Amino acid sequence: MPNDVAGPPEMREADCPYCERAVLVYEDPPRCPLCACPIDGDRMRPFVWPDEETSPP
Repeated sequence: MPNDVAGPPEMREADCPYCERAVLVYEDPPRCPLCACPIDGDRMRPFVWPDEETSPP
């Protein structure tokens, strides 16, 4: 069966209200990878890989 995903899952950073940690979220619907609790969309922000950050000229 072919995979319908065009690329890797979108990585987002979120603050888990139960773990009280910043975690990377890749599931949809968003869940904490540590405790599996649901995460509200207002707690999430885009994740930027360190090597993708723009450096000043």
